[in-house]
Amino acid sequence: QRRGRVLPAAVGALCRALPPRARPAPDTLRRARFDRPQASMNFWRLLYALLKQIRGAKWTESDAIDTQIRFVKSALWYHGYGRPELYWLPSDGSVGSRELLLAFSWLLHRISLLEQLLAWNRVKTGDETSVCMCEDDLLNSQKGTTEKAPEYGLEDRVDVRYLQWLNGKLRFQWQSLHAQHQEQCKLLHKIHLFTTGSHMDQLLGHLSVTETDLVRQPENYEQLLQLLESETMQLEAFLEWKQLEPVYWQWMETVLDNTAEEGNMCESQDVRVEKSGLPKVTSCCPWADRLTAQIDRLSRDLTTLHNQLHELVTHQKAVWCEKV
Repeated sequence: QRRGRVLPAAVGALCRALPPRARPAPDTLRRARFDRPQASMNFWRLLYALLKQIRGAKWTESDAIDTQIRFVKSALWYHGYGRPELYWLPSDGSVGSRELLLAFSWLLHRISLLEQLLAWNRVKTGDETSVCMCEDDLLNSQKGTTEKAPEYGLEDRVDVRYLQWLNGKLRFQWQSLHAQHQEQCKLLHKIHLFTTGSHMDQLLGHLSVTETDLVRQPENYEQLLQLLESETMQLEAFLEWKQLEPVYWQWMETVLDNTAEEGNMCESQDVRVEKSGLPKVTSCCPWADRLTAQIDRLSRDLTTLHNQLHELVTHQKAVWCEKV
């Protein structure tokens, strides 16, 4: 009973700690716990927005739902999410809210989702610069450019001129990036030099780019204040979430238990159907048969490739022996 009273506070704190543009309603998580189809679409959009943000990519709400679902599945596969039931969900987003809740909770724990989002959406009021290593990379890339290509096999498949063009294009982009970084540092130094002695903090001594812009355009102060207030609310919700986090994971254990019980019921139904002499139906987990078939096909391909490589090595050794 006590956990039932604390659980709404934990779910509410979790939702408030998420970015405003991707903040779900607490009722969405409760519906997903019972695998309600009404929550599936909202969860696909939530995962799409969160995964886009932590990967630093742009996203819009107008993207097609099938595009969002493909991106979410590929991003979860990239991060190592291995529950196959999620990848067999339909591309229309009509079902699977409980599976999406499990994937969302896995991201919370596995990649520290909230911490990454708070760091990514942090309001930057000071100036930060990174150490540019472009010159060292260019010097290292120039070394070894005179290496000779292998004598056999490469010229039959790859055009060396195309590789040289790609290498030149990449070096040009590195040089452009390095020049832009130097220009940014020069402009930043000018602002710090011209505003020396203007800051209240004598240790800092100068104004940042944001502070200088506020001095020139005071009307932007309200917008910055709103951003800071929103970030403060997220941080307060994150602190509350860290205190109530064990309650959430106990609740997720019940979600997993319900999922396992429903899976056992499906298996028992399949067993009763087979014993009754009815026609054989498809398995409750069709991914297993397909995965087994893929593994067998890969094994056969690897065996064939091994035999081809063995023949190639034998032939190459004979050629070398003749040359010697």
